[in-house]
Amino acid sequence: MQKSDDAEQSDLSLEEVVRSIQRKGCEGQSIEVKAASQGTPKVYDSLSSFSNQNEGGIIVFGLDESLGFEVVGVHDAQELEKAVTAQGKEMYPEVRPVYSESLIDGKTVVSAYINGRPMGERPVYRKTAGISAGSYTRIGDADARMTPTQLYEIETFKDGRRDDVSVDPQADSDMLNPEKRHDFMSRAQRERPLLARRNEDEILELSGVCRRGSPTLAGLMTLGEYPQQVYPNLCITAVVVPGTKAGTGLGGERFLDNRRFEGTIDRMLEDAMAFVRRNSRTRTVIRDGVRIDIPEYPETAVREILTNALMHRDYGPYCNGTPVRLTLFADRLECWNPGGVYGGQSINDLGFANSQTRNPTLVSLLEIEGIAENRHSGIPAIREEAKQCGYKPVEFQDRQASFTVRFYSVPERAGAAEANVPWSGTAVSDPAKKSIGIRDRILDFCKEPQSLESVAHALGLGKYYVRRRYIEPLLVENALSMTLPDRPRSKYQRYVANDSFSEVSSGKQP
Repeated sequence: MQKSDDAEQSDLSLEEVVRSIQRKGCEGQSIEVKAASQGTPKVYDSLSSFSNQNEGGIIVFGLDESLGFEVVGVHDAQELEKAVTAQGKEMYPEVRPVYSESLIDGKTVVSAYINGRPMGERPVYRKTAGISAGSYTRIGDADARMTPTQLYEIETFKDGRRDDVSVDPQADSDMLNPEKRHDFMSRAQRERPLLARRNEDEILELSGVCRRGSPTLAGLMTLGEYPQQVYPNLCITAVVVPGTKAGTGLGGERFLDNRRFEGTIDRMLEDAMAFVRRNSRTRTVIRDGVRIDIPEYPETAVREILTNALMHRDYGPYCNGTPVRLTLFADRLECWNPGGVYGGQSINDLGFANSQTRNPTLVSLLEIEGIAENRHSGIPAIREEAKQCGYKPVEFQDRQASFTVRFYSVPERAGAAEANVPWSGTAVSDPAKKSIGIRDRILDFCKEPQSLESVAHALGLGKYYVRRRYIEPLLVENALSMTLPDRPRSKYQRYVANDSFSEVSSGKQP
């Protein structure tokens, strides 16, 4: 996601910032305006809110919002800076603004830049008010008091607490599904060599499924018979809205479909995927003389969006009564989950930089089950699917201790030919047809033997994701073959489309 207009203000001169505010006629996520023509106003709330967001913020003194952001100048620039500095000393940790002055329209305007603090130094609050009453966050152009959920998220990060391995007093080992448990044991012993010689109870404890014989939250959400027995609202609610915003449709209906999905994460994921397929449309295009049905929402993108929401959501006490929400609008799919980007990482770095994981045990269990991976390839895959479809860029929003993904089904530009082909009916249910674009690209690319890294690079996706999602199914279908079938994980392994495989000497290193 690109830098916001507000964040870019910090790169401009003070006069450019002022003119930008006047053109827009408003403040913003990183801009606060104060008249200050009669003296220094109290800015404790803004000092706190700007310090508590990654991009920080700028307080501009000398503009009057009530007069359409007219330049009115400050009463005394030197005294104002001293007074604001004194207010910064009343904050904990202390806030030290960086000032800039400029003569604009014949009057003095002052700006105070407040640097954003890392998560380990938050919350920044006014000492006399205390953490609960003195900690603020920025919502649009307003300062709002931090909620208990936001404060808990910060403290959880600083203390290293892990809610995914918490154990509810109601949790009992009999709540684990025997079949899932057996399958997990086999996969754990195969995927994790250090667990291979351990007995069942040891594997459950070491992997985090259980703690002292009782299933953890992560254990119930992956291997439970019915996790909602203990955690009733750890589920997915899904609705289809008539139109592009929530409300009432032309016929008075509030929504066209409304479902609640329960069970373990893999069950919820598959049920939600089926919901999207059932309530989506297709378009038919001709590529190289071949008719292809393209789903409105690519399966790869939808799966990654839902998996990320279930895997990285906040499972803490303030949020485990809140479901993941999936909404289908006429022009987009939205997925909302409690818990913002963990550890204060910038949303602009998603998919480009390694990040800390909120629920490491849950992620590990899902990896063993083959449901998810923790290779930071999900966000790039979502972006790539939108690009391949010619859609508007995907939007990621981190606000108020929650995370929202918006995947649009409308073209980025009017000239996107395939994206403008009319929709019809509902999405096809054959998974092979849904991924036919990427599948054919792989087979075409592998007319000559290719490494996993080469295939992943050509697709712009993570290699572990490509192996699990595409390579392994194509091998099972016998559409692809390995040049070293007896050494499947060899660094010399290459994959080749079967119509070309006869030309390759099996077992020969390239």
